[in-house]
Amino acid sequence: MQLVTRKISTRSTRIYTAITGVLLLLQGISTLAFRLYPPLDKAFPQLLGITRMILPHSILHILTGIAALAILFWGGERGTFWFATGFGLFYTGLALFGYITHHPTIFGLQPFDQPFHLFIGAWGLFVAGLSIYSSNIFSKNKQ
Repeated sequence: MQLVTRKISTRSTRIYTAITGVLLLLQGISTLAFRLYPPLDKAFPQLLGITRMILPHSILHILTGIAALAILFWGGERGTFWFATGFGLFYTGLALFGYITHHPTIFGLQPFDQPFHLFIGAWGLFVAGLSIYSSNIFSKNKQ
């Protein structure tokens, strides 16, 4: 039972890091390309029309996506745990800041960003918590 719980918690932080990294990278690259190459935006105006992404927001997504994938491949179990924890805290805090202040920040955040940030942030904190919980169970049963 302990081994199964430990594998699930390790896998959950890896899955979170992978999904978050890939989606952030895809969104950042696509919106940056549409901002920098107007014919793309002209052909498919819905992407920027819906997301309203600005350059700093796209660049942040790209850098965070690259960091997540680097951690996934080279950071090991501890790396994915700390990514889920740190990114979960950052996104949850960003959502709460947006809900409370309604300030767009330098990233041009929109009101529809807050539920997304809250979901992704809470998910990261959940998988990090699951990892802590299962490692505590694993440690107690080992003694």
